[in-house]
Amino acid sequence: MTIGETEMTRETFLAGIWMLGSMNAFGATGVADAPVATDWQTKLQAVQSVVRHVFPREAANAHYAPSIAATADLSGTGKSEALVNLGSGGYTDDLTVMRLEGDMPVAARFQRKDEKVTPMVFQSGLSDGKGTSVELMPKDHAVFSGRWTVIGIKVKDCKGEAYQWDASAKNFRFDKKLSKSMTRDFCPKVVAKLAAAVMAPAAPAAPVVAAP
Repeated sequence: MTIGETEMTRETFLAGIWMLGSMNAFGATGVADAPVATDWQTKLQAVQSVVRHVFPREAANAHYAPSIAATADLSGTGKSEALVNLGSGGYTDDLTVMRLEGDMPVAARFQRKDEKVTPMVFQSGLSDGKGTSVELMPKDHAVFSGRWTVIGIKVKDCKGEAYQWDASAKNFRFDKKLSKSMTRDFCPKVVAKLAAAVMAPAAPAAPVVAAP
């Protein structure tokens, strides 16, 4: 095996580690192994209907039906919110957050940095060295979205945005201070994960058997 082939194998190995582990490593929910709330499982058809109406472009390009990825009580009301996979597939997944109004699921609305209030689509996964992750953070009543770039074996440009629940406005509002705090916690995890992947032994190459 040539040096170039060795490097390519290593890069492929690292990319695979990141893509397979990105959701689990940083907690796509912010709560490890948290079960999906039963009330959301029973509302799956209604959730899929909301996706078709609110996110028509993502629905048209979906590879599979929308599903509930995780749930957590972000509003502190005892009712959980849901992280919904829009069914995009591929190297990255498109996700959104839904909440319940009465018994009906609705797309959660986010007040962004530019003050616009709209539903949002988040990404999670790794593609072309650019990684993204979204987490539900019940302790802080927030949704955190992180992103980073991998260049060689180093993490560059790791950033994040936190949106905290605003009970009076009934939406998630961008919070600059919380964004900085959560980014400080998040980015070292990204670095540690890459370091662990680099240190992990690569699978041995299959022996070449000469033809008789």
